[in-house]
Amino acid sequence: MGDRTDETRMRPPGVESPTWEVTERSVTIDDFAPRCDVGVAEHVVTDAPPEEMYRALRYLDLLDIHSRIADFAWWMRGLPERIERRVPPREPTRLTFDDLCTSGEWVLLGEQPGREVVFGAVGRFWTPIVRMEEISAVEFPGYGKPGRGKIAAAFSVRPYGRGGSIATYDVRTMLDDPITRRIFTLYWRTVRPFVRAIMRATLRTAAKRAVRPDAGSG
Repeated sequence: MGDRTDETRMRPPGVESPTWEVTERSVTIDDFAPRCDVGVAEHVVTDAPPEEMYRALRYLDLLDIHSRIADFAWWMRGLPERIERRVPPREPTRLTFDDLCTSGEWVLLGEQPGREVVFGAVGRFWTPIVRMEEISAVEFPGYGKPGRGKIAAAFSVRPYGRGGSIATYDVRTMLDDPITRRIFTLYWRTVRPFVRAIMRATLRTAAKRAVRPDAGSG
């Protein structure tokens, strides 16, 4: 599956996860990206119950995500556009994944509420100025335009320990022609540390916002 990496912070051994019945058809990133050319997954363990952690991730304002590396990565990403426009781009006051879907940059591919949500995007996202294309969830699996790529990104949450949860941020990139795949692989070697930093900061920010119902009681 290409360059897959995982970073997991685990609790002490011997703590079992409770069973969690799935009553709807399972929706996972594997439904939309069973294989990838480049991928990365990050994890975080939190004392927040799964439903709270999922809600925090699902509706997280991406503008609330901050870390030294993440802030620098976002600034560098917007630099070519600022230079091209010669004026600072308009700064949004809120930016969720649903907002990105409304703008046409991303599309909601599928969701099992409370458990996993998968978003997708297509275009040229390795060039100095990102060029994304609008696409529907139905078109996404078969999309394969030369010189373009596909990204599938998923947030998933599972029960972990006694009332806590483990959350995963999984991103998979697919490129259909050899030349584009070679170019992106070189690009990925440079940006991978920044991408992972943003993913870790995303999970940590959501974990801070997901609070146990009994937090602070007693």
